[in-house]
Amino acid sequence: MIVPILCAAVAFQDVSLKEYTSPTTDMRLKYPSNWSLKKDRYADELRFKVDGKDVYVELMGIEMNFPAQHWQDVTREINTNNDRAVLRQWEEELLGVPLLLTKVRDMGKAEIEISITGLILSNRTQKMLFRLHAPESVAPSAEEQWNKVMLSADTISGKLPSESAPTTTPENGGGSATVSTTPGRVQIIEPKIGPPKTVKRGSVRMPLDVDRGTFLYLNEGWDMKEGTLSNGSTLLQFGQGIGEERVARSEWLKVCGSALGRLNTITGRVEPEPKYRESGFRGSFLERRGTTADGSEVQWVAYGWMGGYFYTLNWAGTELEFKSTKEAREKLLESLAIAAE
Repeated sequence: MIVPILCAAVAFQDVSLKEYTSPTTDMRLKYPSNWSLKKDRYADELRFKVDGKDVYVELMGIEMNFPAQHWQDVTREINTNNDRAVLRQWEEELLGVPLLLTKVRDMGKAEIEISITGLILSNRTQKMLFRLHAPESVAPSAEEQWNKVMLSADTISGKLPSESAPTTTPENGGGSATVSTTPGRVQIIEPKIGPPKTVKRGSVRMPLDVDRGTFLYLNEGWDMKEGTLSNGSTLLQFGQGIGEERVARSEWLKVCGSALGRLNTITGRVEPEPKYRESGFRGSFLERRGTTADGSEVQWVAYGWMGGYFYTLNWAGTELEFKSTKEAREKLLESLAIAAE
């Protein structure tokens, strides 16, 4: 596409530009070369200064298959629950698809901060989400500069965001490894596991939060009462909430930390990299072994996140109990889901 690039050239006259690409969302942007880019596991950051004050933009890809209004409602609820004032919510159009926007004032910072969150509703598994953070005194100028960057938005594939793009990310369970042909050196790149093409949720559907209109999906034979999941022989403490993936991970770490307090010594620990489950939720688990005043204990704490919803699962028992419940826990982890309907 040519139009976005021309827009960027006009918006940033006499300014050297760099390109930011997000393969998972099929999006690319042009930004001034004097901005700094930091890439991280959960979100990338573009940083720049306005009148000497630090401004940054978080960029990430998220799965979101809910109606636009539901996304706005969840975004408003997250901010309200965290004592941030929602100043405005509105919708614009970008490259032919909706751009959902929320503007917030956070008075809990040392200097009052304004943030603007935008979600591009493209026809991609992962959609680009950005969040601009700026001190209130320079927020109008920061927003103007970021809007110029958004004028350059384009797709990597060359297809409109409303069109289906070729799948470049392997399906769940797929992937490939690359081996270097340089003599004397072998470099193996771990396969990148993407979200499943077909989501498979548990067959048991039950109301979770009436006010939010959310439902919990479990495997056949499982039920939930007073925050505990049970299939008759296995009990799991269940927690849930709303927020970004890093919020889900933070809550999971709190549960892990609480369980750690019971151990006098640690004899083993396993924590796989986050991955996508059959339900479409992405997460990981901690398997930890140690000793308590009463003997040995195995702890298993898991979490999953998707589209602003997350859950945590907490189990503890003996080595024998761990082995006997392993299959049931792992099957539940694959199919457990929270959805708004």
